[in-house]
Parts: sequence; C-alpha cells; structure tokens
Amino acid sequence: MTTNLGPSPTWSAFDDPLPKQIRHRLSCGGYQPGQALPTGLLAHYLNTTTEAVMAALAELAEKGEVAYRFAGEHGPAYYLLAGRR
Repeated sequence: MTTNLGPSPTWSAFDDPLPKQIRHRLSCGGYQPGQALPTGLLAHYLNTTTEAVMAALAELAEKGEVAYRFAGEHGPAYYLLAGRR
C-alpha cells in the first residue's frame, strides 16, 4: 500500500483551521488505525510547526478522533483510532 503524504490537489490547506486540515489529511492520507501519526511530516505538508500540529492533535484527541499513547507500539505519539479514517 502506498501512503500519500503530499498535498491533495483539490483542497487548500489555507481554507480551514488546523484541526480540520489534519482531519482531512488523516482521512485521505492512507493512514491505518493504530498507526502512529508523523507530526513532523504533517507539520511540513501543512506549512506549520510541530508544536501547532501537536496542539491540533490534542484537540482531536479530546474529540476522540486520535489518542495519545505514552507506551504505544512506536513509542509515545498520537495514534489514529480504529474507525477514524
């Protein structure tokens, strides 16, 4: 399976607030449930800082869309939850 980490041709990152941009990226980027999310790559492709991505992911975690796991399979990170693609 190929993971598309590049920009989506039909969507502009400047149209939406960061949590919505990340939600869109997760839904179309080929991420699998249980996968650790690449905060650095998300920041790069959304033209922002990793700190801003982490804050947006924290907001998404409050809504139950992702989860932060201290002892996740790939170490401490935000993980995509099952059924949230």
